[in-house]
Amino acid sequence: MWPICVVAASASRLGINGCKRCDARPRLASRPPCHRISRRPLIGLPYRIAGAVHLVIGAGEFLGGHVSRALAAEVPVIELNADADEEALADAISSVEVVLNCAESWSPARRLRFRKSPPPILQRVVAAARRAHVRRIVHVSTADVYGHDHVAPANEKSRLHPVHAFERLKLYEEQWLRQSADDLEVVIVRPARIFGAGEDWILPRLMGSLAKGRVWLPGGGRAKQTFVSAGDVGRACLAASDRGRPGHSYLVGGFDASWRDLLESAIRSVGVGGTIVNLPYDLLSLRALAIETVTAPGAVVWPGAYAVDVIGRPHCYDDSQSRRELTWSPSVGSFEQEMPRMAAWLSRLPEVAAALAAAALAPISPPR
Repeated sequence: MWPICVVAASASRLGINGCKRCDARPRLASRPPCHRISRRPLIGLPYRIAGAVHLVIGAGEFLGGHVSRALAAEVPVIELNADADEEALADAISSVEVVLNCAESWSPARRLRFRKSPPPILQRVVAAARRAHVRRIVHVSTADVYGHDHVAPANEKSRLHPVHAFERLKLYEEQWLRQSADDLEVVIVRPARIFGAGEDWILPRLMGSLAKGRVWLPGGGRAKQTFVSAGDVGRACLAASDRGRPGHSYLVGGFDASWRDLLESAIRSVGVGGTIVNLPYDLLSLRALAIETVTAPGAVVWPGAYAVDVIGRPHCYDDSQSRRELTWSPSVGSFEQEMPRMAAWLSRLPEVAAALAAAALAPISPPR
């Protein structure tokens, strides 16, 4: 049974007859609605901004899905895919007061070029929010806008120094949003390295190489990083929508670990074998630059220079200020804590599933 269409559910309050896209009325929609609302009852919820419904843009993607599920435990949520058309966006945004933009406007897996042009989805969201008199936009950026040349863990007062095209594009998004939406309350959330079930950039590729026998990592993958679970990013977004100060940016972290720690935890959880090989950072960096040189702009590149930096250089952050101001804290403090929710997804990765199937069919030597 399909969930209730938000436009139909709000029809009496909004003074409209129904949803033009799915022809829904205040009843169950007869076919997939153009947007969904959480089935959690609205009575007794700890309402935030004036009892506002929260709209999550990019709910069909890795991060947006986790953010939507985290919010749905606390507030009523409308989910909208990033590729929704103008009519669906206008319908969904008409009854909300807070918009959370989690859409992946630029893919870090592709060879990108920096240009001073905001992504179309961001322009559409701002224009629709202005027409609907939305009060607040919470925009999810990345902590990588600080770069990787900080001796101590970076905090909100650290110098912004993006190096790679993806980092520069994300910073330009923030700057454009602040300037273009100055009549709206804009709050920026900068999460550290996000992990969780459904991540589609680094971990699946590393696990695929491991399942085939070995994976080469710069420095053995031992560089310290600040990781944060995707669900905790959602809880931080909820805190930012309620208590974030307009015009401010907030770092969101979880715990310090390394990519090697994540891979070893995944190996123990899934049961697939493999060897982690230590190679010099400079060697893998030169190899990545050579691969990018022969890769067309916009095409998937692996491993690119950005990926090598993400794995091989330290990226640690001090988010104590955001924890104080937003009065929030992460619920996941280790990979082992999250791994039970990731194991099934990891086991379904094509190379991992093939390795597990081959291991199950391997003949067992009889005892002598």
